[in-house]
Amino acid sequence: MNAQTVNQTIRVGMISYAHRAHAVSYSHALGNISGAALAAVYDDEAGRGQQFAGQFGVPFYQNLDDLLRREDISCVIVCSPTNQHRDLVCAAARAGKHVLCEKPIATRLEDAQAMIEACHSAGVLLQIPFVCRFYPTVQEARRLAQSGELGALIGAIGGNRGIPPLPPSYPDWILDPLQAGGGALLDHSVHVTDAMRFIFGTEVESVYAEKSVFHALDLAVEDSGLLALTFQNGLIATVDPSWSTPQKNPYHYDFYLRILGEKGVLKLDDTRQALNVVSDRPEQPGVAAQPFGIDVDVEMARRFIHCVRSGENLFPAATGEDGLRALEIALAAYESIRQRQPVRLADFERSAT
Repeated sequence: MNAQTVNQTIRVGMISYAHRAHAVSYSHALGNISGAALAAVYDDEAGRGQQFAGQFGVPFYQNLDDLLRREDISCVIVCSPTNQHRDLVCAAARAGKHVLCEKPIATRLEDAQAMIEACHSAGVLLQIPFVCRFYPTVQEARRLAQSGELGALIGAIGGNRGIPPLPPSYPDWILDPLQAGGGALLDHSVHVTDAMRFIFGTEVESVYAEKSVFHALDLAVEDSGLLALTFQNGLIATVDPSWSTPQKNPYHYDFYLRILGEKGVLKLDDTRQALNVVSDRPEQPGVAAQPFGIDVDVEMARRFIHCVRSGENLFPAATGEDGLRALEIALAAYESIRQRQPVRLADFERSAT
């Protein structure tokens, strides 16, 4: 991998604003990182791409190859619909660009594997923005769990709940099973299962799952789900990835974990570092939670830039392999729902290849 010089500005290309909220957040994050800069935008929807290129004051390219040919751009961030990740990531890898690809890594295991292999062959980094790794509380939980201070780990409960991603606030593709690969189960479980793998230092052995359309009617994908995971060390965990948060809730998304060990219990909740702000503003009436802790998007993007500069993956960045592991769990969960029984990941991986 080619490392960048210490004083060289790392210029980043944004590939698609289809995953609008994340793409905009990462674009702002780059502006808060010393030695990094958003340099260009590509989007297959010209109007959308031109809008955000203008907002951030960078050139817009309607042809992806034109952006990728720029020698001053060393890395890209991919925020397209999930089923487009493979083609875009592989194109960036062939052009020698390091890649940060929005989660989930793909909709199919073979696509995720192809992305990993393309980046490995090209000698470039592939990272996934599993931002929960960047909470200091999650990193401390990892230390406590893996140091043995909690004793043997027995069980865990985790969740990443959110508001239903309905238009016009969210793009239509998020509710399209072909483009998104699934609904709430895939969209939100990957954050929690990655955090669990990160903290526990062990892999999931089997999964049992249920899903439903419960909170928002007439969806083509599920808005509710529950996963029961058995890890290789015997730990049992449950995950709630549902889009079950009311539209007027003070926070739109949450992330929480409860971890039970023989010698103690850990409770993590990202909504605790927030102020409840009461407002009469039309755009934000009522009570809203305003975080005062670190911005995990900024910390994640800063680590990605540092990894690009060094040419290697550095703690706690999530790699393409981490993205693949989270996708395997989610897809095995869907298979469990189809079979109405637990699915061993080893068996599922063999049947999927």
